[in-house]
Amino acid sequence: MMMGDNMSNTNIEQTLEQIFDEVLEQDSKGLLEDDIDEICYLYELHADDDREAILEFIAESIYYNQHN
Repeated sequence: MMMGDNMSNTNIEQTLEQIFDEVLEQDSKGLLEDDIDEICYLYELHADDDREAILEFIAESIYYNQHN
């Protein structure tokens, strides 16, 4: 049973990494500026200083929207 849980966690981590890579690519193309600005406004973050956390938040949001 633990092995199944570990495999699930591994699959989740791999999926999140793939989504994060896609988010990084979109960010490099300037496609996420509206989302980033909104997250900065809502959570009082700085677009540059908090960029990695913001992109992780976007990736996790995409994951949970796809899997729930």
